Amino acid sequence: MEDAWLLKGAGDRVLRLTRLAHGGRAGETISPVLTVREVCRRLRKSRRQVYRYVSMGRLTPCARILGQWLFAPETVTPFVCRGVPGRLKPLFWDVPLSSLAIDRHRDFILARVLEFGDREAVRWVLRTYPRPLLTVFLRGRGADLLTRRAWHFWTSQVGVRGHRRAGSSWRRRGRHWGGLS
Repeated sequence: MEDAWLLKGAGDRVLRLTRLAHGGRAGETISPVLTVREVCRRLRKSRRQVYRYVSMGRLTPCARILGQWLFAPETVTPFVCRGVPGRLKPLFWDVPLSSLAIDRHRDFILARVLEFGDREAVRWVLRTYPRPLLTVFLRGRGADLLTRRAWHFWTSQVGVRGHRRAGSSWRRRGRHWGGLS
């Protein structure tokens, strides 16, 4: 059976969303409610990126009414201040933490934490990035950015099967010039 909702709002803005239980009794209430447009403004992302977050499971809407996703503010706030925590400063010795953005510098952050991180750092990475993103990283740029030992360890931990690590492109080029061996 479909969920029944009671909407209260002003104009085109939904102020309160109440899920109706069986028999028409009021159940869970969410107030205020954010539309996709408001989430885009808060996160400074496009609609396409917000929908991508929903499809990947990183952002969970509380309801979909008339084709419009509605979000509780609690689910959006963890994405607003998306920076690397200060306790990871030793891993990023050459970069100011304030300049790192979690989404934009994902490969760099993953490479540093998976290569040099301790348990706390790895737990933070696993909470921040979903498993499909780790798999994509390990199949793509991770082979170039991680050492052979770290790459093999993390592919076995994450469960990337049937993928072989090709040698790094910059290492192959160096052999022709008598450089890296």
